[in-house]
Amino acid sequence: MDLDTVGKGISFKFYSAYYPPKYAKLKANSLEELYDKVPIADRHSIFYHVFHPMLSSHAVPEDLPNDFAFWARDSLHDEELAEILADLPGAEPLNVEDIRREILEVLKTYGVTNRVGEYPFIFMSCVPVVYYTGVEVKTLAEFLDAVATVPVRSIFYHFVYKRVIGEKTRNDFSNWLESNFGLTELANELSKLDPQTYTDEEKFRGDLLKVLERWLLS
Repeated sequence: MDLDTVGKGISFKFYSAYYPPKYAKLKANSLEELYDKVPIADRHSIFYHVFHPMLSSHAVPEDLPNDFAFWARDSLHDEELAEILADLPGAEPLNVEDIRREILEVLKTYGVTNRVGEYPFIFMSCVPVVYYTGVEVKTLAEFLDAVATVPVRSIFYHFVYKRVIGEKTRNDFSNWLESNFGLTELANELSKLDPQTYTDEEKFRGDLLKVLERWLLS
């Protein structure tokens, strides 16, 4: 593959976003209340609690990738439930509603009791603020350089947020590589990366680059 090719000539503009939290006016004191509140929490609340630790790796435990798992361990002192909730799948084609159903299924299967936690689970939500980074690429070489250098929040926006929240059914990188260059196999391999398994955003960027470099530089 010629790294300087422009394919069909479709450029890729890198946008980014930050996700200022806001109180969702819901809280759960017990497992039973958590089960009742998850269905009525807005989609950005579920998204926030499952994925914000990836962008806050300096402030959350490395072994627990989402807030539900952290609450189960730290408030309910239930290591087993925490481990199950830590394994929530988040890869394509799952979106936030799929993940919501998975959380409810885990809780239902585990056993919904009125066991009260040491402190409540406070539901937060967020209002994403999206902005253009000023980075636009046309070639594969420019794309590789951009993925290595843009703010990791830009990678998260294109690879995770838009697909999980339901704006797209697939991450933007795979869509562009396939539609502009016909790189279907590379696009499919990227789509298999599960962002829910990461609590370190730079580790996620590194694994993304490894896949790209293996296909484009070898």
